[in-house]
Amino acid sequence: MALPRPVPPYLRLRTPGYAHHGLEFSPYFDGRAAIASGANFGLVGNGRVHVVQTTPAGLQLEKVFDTQDCVYDVAWNEAHENQVLAVCGNGSIRLFDITLQGLPVAAWHEHTAEVVSADWSNIEKTQFVTASWDGSAKVWTTERATALVTLPGPPGSQLYTALFSPHTPALLATSGQDGFVRFWDLRTAMGGAHMQPVQTMQASAADVLAADWNKYHPGVLATAGKDRVVRVWDTRNAGRPVTELGGREGHTSAVRKVQWSPHHADVLASCGYDMSTRVWRTAPPGIMGMMHDHSEFCMALGWALFEEGVLATGGWDQVVNVYRPV
Repeated sequence: MALPRPVPPYLRLRTPGYAHHGLEFSPYFDGRAAIASGANFGLVGNGRVHVVQTTPAGLQLEKVFDTQDCVYDVAWNEAHENQVLAVCGNGSIRLFDITLQGLPVAAWHEHTAEVVSADWSNIEKTQFVTASWDGSAKVWTTERATALVTLPGPPGSQLYTALFSPHTPALLATSGQDGFVRFWDLRTAMGGAHMQPVQTMQASAADVLAADWNKYHPGVLATAGKDRVVRVWDTRNAGRPVTELGGREGHTSAVRKVQWSPHHADVLASCGYDMSTRVWRTAPPGIMGMMHDHSEFCMALGWALFEEGVLATGGWDQVVNVYRPV
């Protein structure tokens, strides 16, 4: 079967001097997105949060917030329409208000290495979670200066993602360098080393760089990473994946991000180090669209929440592309 024709972007924006690592559309405002960025590919130098807006005139830059180190991920505050969280390479976490200039409205610094993932609970809207290369994930609230809970990882192993379940408020998933996904129930939290996962699942023999919960099917999770394969799991029967997406249609290098569509239960997107983005259907499994418009690693990915079928990507080429692949 022939592969689908590439889907061209209909909007583009360049952010000179800043490569992209994460992207998320606002849950409040149609067409508004925050982008996590860093100078010099995040290896050294400042970071920046770009806030952009889709308009009839194109993709417009609305606001920027600078940080001392690379911003690896962003998450919008589910309880405040104007606040966006930035997690940084120096272990710090910053909360910015896009109606204000300059300094963050709150800050935290407990992680001891790069913080590479942030997720805000869409059920317990006062809570967010971060994952770090120090091997831990931490659950926070904006009302406290210290973390509510620390979820320990395996010694010497980096974490890449930490995600709240969109269906069960106390349930989280973390993934990392050891190829496992761990599931945590905050109701059993005892703090520190006493916190244990309620389920552990081997998702790959290599690093699991990305994961995302399905918005429509409780317990269904997509994972991807260094082995280039996107897998769909039902955590109630996690011995083997429900679906594997790869092979001739798949990525040729590691997959950096994967995200389910907020509008279709069987559609997800992935992007990675082969500079491409792919849109998949999981039932029946197959490729729906392919995009090859980045000239460096494609590291950021996000579906629009208010406009069905709109997908944005960001890369180390300092370009944001917006597509209509579905």
